[in-house]
Amino acid sequence: MIDLRQLQLFVSVAEELHFGRAAARSGMSQPPFSQQILRLEHELGVALLHRTSRHVSLTPAGMALLVEARALIARRDRIVDMVRRTASGDAGTLRIGFAASSAVGVLPIIVRDLRLALPDVSLQIDDRDGVDIAAAIRLGTLDAAIVRGPFPAKDIMVETLHRDGLVAVLPGSHPLAGRADLAINDLAGDDFILFPRMGAPELYDTIIGLCSGAGFSPAVVQEASAWLSVVGLVEAGLGITIAPALAARGCPQGVAAIPVTGTSNRTELQIAYRQGVDLPRSNGEAFAQRGAVCSNCAGLV
Repeated sequence: MIDLRQLQLFVSVAEELHFGRAAARSGMSQPPFSQQILRLEHELGVALLHRTSRHVSLTPAGMALLVEARALIARRDRIVDMVRRTASGDAGTLRIGFAASSAVGVLPIIVRDLRLALPDVSLQIDDRDGVDIAAAIRLGTLDAAIVRGPFPAKDIMVETLHRDGLVAVLPGSHPLAGRADLAINDLAGDDFILFPRMGAPELYDTIIGLCSGAGFSPAVVQEASAWLSVVGLVEAGLGITIAPALAARGCPQGVAAIPVTGTSNRTELQIAYRQGVDLPRSNGEAFAQRGAVCSNCAGLV
């Protein structure tokens, strides 16, 4: 059976066309080197080289083998390199979860930054609600997740990536749509459209608490689990919503996103990952340490 070492020795002599130089290049003395080439020819049942006392040249079979041997060795080198980079975390697969509320305005940025920082890592993006994200991280079916904080799972590591202000998202026809800013109690008489609490408990509770602090309970007339659905319902005039300020970047022209003043409420964009898991750098912990996530978010608001 042909082994890769024999092919490497053959490539050396095929490129040098001199047994002495090829043996030295391979770190061998010439007699065992020549024996390995003879063994290769015997195993293939063909002559690979024309030999004279002064000259070495390739036979047609040798020329054909040289092309394939180089390709095989290059593939071996790529495999070895990929395995090593996977072990160090520079290659492999990164499974990232997103809650619907956390993806608003930032998903394209995060994916772009990750591809720039880890070009050989295959990204798997998984959109699910906050409860499912915590369970998936515990089970290891997600390496990390981008969530709106505070993330309530005590057994999961969390790091804050960005603190985000809140905006009121109104239909373009709303009487307050032309304002530069507004207070939350300006919206006391409006119908609200929100993410379901199960899908975004932190954001939902922040909005309800904000309204409660202003002396009213919001009339939630519709819930939608996807941001495009929420903003589409707002654009249709069914109500208004409160969202992280990054959402303003993705709003269509038919709606207005207006900063909410008079409150210190800010939502946090966080990365969540399992603690103490010895995985490559594509796992959550080292993924966060790379600083690749949302490196430009701070400049967006």
